[in-house]
Amino acid sequence: MAHIEQHGMSRSLAIYGLLLELYPRPYLQQHRAEMLQNFQDLEQETPSKSALWLFIGRDLLVSLQSQFTRTLWGQTAMVVLVLAIVLVYTEYHAAVARRHPTEACCFGYILGWFAGWFGKQWQASSISGVPSYIRSLPAQAMIVVSVLGLVIAVAGVGSRTQSHVIIWTLCYGFLLAWGPGWLGSRRQTRS
Repeated sequence: MAHIEQHGMSRSLAIYGLLLELYPRPYLQQHRAEMLQNFQDLEQETPSKSALWLFIGRDLLVSLQSQFTRTLWGQTAMVVLVLAIVLVYTEYHAAVARRHPTEACCFGYILGWFAGWFGKQWQASSISGVPSYIRSLPAQAMIVVSVLGLVIAVAGVGSRTQSHVIIWTLCYGFLLAWGPGWLGSRRQTRS
């Protein structure tokens, strides 16, 4: 069933070989030849290309999930997906007055997520010239709370305008995400 190209390799096998690059290098060094041979056998036995690629797609998703969720981009993709669902829900089910604070909270959450992630990376790095007690979780938490307090104070806490509500929700989203960003990065640095 496999269409053999001039060089003896099917187009599907070439594409699968490229997809294998998604796997971690040590895993590929040990299993690449076996995976390519298994694909070739499966390609010859499967009557339909679509059935073959559905199976391969599902297998790749399951196989790569654990590796992908340990990376910054993997965890960020999950956060962005959840925030996108929140925004879509808000767009269709909330009043216009609540939509802008929700957007601000999501934006603050993304900023807080990256701040927490990179804060943990900074704390874990031993090459930084900053003393370790300043890079610690309590010190970074105090810095984050102080900066957010300053942003809120500069924005004028006493006023009840829409822009102040947006500043509050942006800071709230930032604070909500900073801890999970720190912990998500902590999981990655342990692996």
